Amino acid sequence: MKRSVLLLIALGLLAGKAIAQEREWSLDASEDEAYLIFGVADTEDVGVSLWCPVKKGEVSLFVPQPTEVLQKLKRKTIPIKVTAGKVASTFTGKVVISPDAATSSVETQIPVSHPLLKAMQGADRFEVKLGKEDVVFPLYDADIAGLLDLCVKK
Repeated sequence: MKRSVLLLIALGLLAGKAIAQEREWSLDASEDEAYLIFGVADTEDVGVSLWCPVKKGEVSLFVPQPTEVLQKLKRKTIPIKVTAGKVASTFTGKVVISPDAATSSVETQIPVSHPLLKAMQGADRFEVKLGKEDVVFPLYDADIAGLLDLCVKK
């Protein structure tokens, strides 16, 4: 009986861990595109992502946002301020609305040579400010250098 109870408790703890997975960084690449995503593997839970067409010299920053919030803005672009370490830059973010989804996005392009991307390699976190929302993302285990190596023009 005790063994069965212990087994049930252990299974419950393992199931709890599976349900409460934390976001982590993963780098994935094909022949054409490379993605560095901060999210939960095998789910639609993405906090932020950086991606690029391979060897084109540009990185896109993709920030998911609630669709209803972006629809209320009634704008096609918004400023997006990104800070890593001591480097802060403001870009024009393109608002992409997915009307049938709970989440839409804001996306901006950053040249691979931009100082912000270099600063992200040495920082432990970076901050994204969209309007009144300010979100901080950790950079532990983020393979920024690996992504940039795939994105740089060769």
